[in-house]
Amino acid sequence: MPVYRPERVRSDYAADIQVIRDRFGDETIIDWIERYYASPDVDRDDVMNALGIDYVGTFYEMLGAYDVDRPEPDPVEEARQLEMMRLLLDGKEVPETLSKPTSWKQQLN
Repeated sequence: MPVYRPERVRSDYAADIQVIRDRFGDETIIDWIERYYASPDVDRDDVMNALGIDYVGTFYEMLGAYDVDRPEPDPVEEARQLEMMRLLLDGKEVPETLSKPTSWKQQLN
């Protein structure tokens, strides 16, 4: 079960996070963090809007403050990103097949 860890929050963010916790409760916050980790359709702005978070720093502090399981990374996507970065750092051209994640490809039903 995900749990809030106040010792992970820097003191300058503690009051803002407590206001959000008081307003929404841990269950709602955890639900949004789980959605953020699990779905490519839920991004940082969605979570910030839903929880009334004004500053991106507060959002990232909140992510670190909760023990929420993240899905395992996709090994194919990780390899694609590593190869793309290797080419960029070597000053070589990155083929379009590497510059776009496979999830961006249009799928036909």
